[in-house]
Amino acid sequence: MHDTYLIDKIWAKVQEVCTENKFEKLTKLVVTVDNNSHVNKENLYDYITKCNNNLVDENIEIVVERQPIDEQTAIIKLLEGDVSGC
Repeated sequence: MHDTYLIDKIWAKVQEVCTENKFEKLTKLVVTVDNNSHVNKENLYDYITKCNNNLVDENIEIVVERQPIDEQTAIIKLLEGDVSGC
């Protein structure tokens, strides 16, 4: 899959934002990709779960929207999750 690089970059940025905002569990992720991208909620979920990350579980809601944007570009539109109390 030639969008693995894009998925990797999406997930790296999601983890960075979650760490900065002290998310313990991510419950919703909304991203926008180019109309021709092969990124979809299934392959994004598969990639995330293969990372063995405690940040997500099977209940995460993933939404992949499509718009005419630059190829190999993604916009993280929304992250929702449970925040750490410390």
